[in-house]
Amino acid sequence: MPILLRENSIRVLVNPGDHNPLHVHVIDGELEVKIDISGEEASVLEKGRKRQNTTTAKHTRAAISLCQANLPYLKAEAAKYYV
Repeated sequence: MPILLRENSIRVLVNPGDHNPLHVHVIDGELEVKIDISGEEASVLEKGRKRQNTTTAKHTRAAISLCQANLPYLKAEAAKYYV
């Protein structure tokens, strides 16, 4: 998965050709949460059938904050990988 953004040990990635809504995967070590970036505010993408979020409250807050602070950039870059 292409890395769109890094901050300390946190990586924000996009899966090319992934499903809607527009979202990114925020990973820090063993922790991962999907963040919906399709709207005006970043939010947690609800758990799907294929893979569950493996996160903590602290990691989720950091992921939302990082994505919200970089929302226009992440939207533009992630959209390049969606079909």
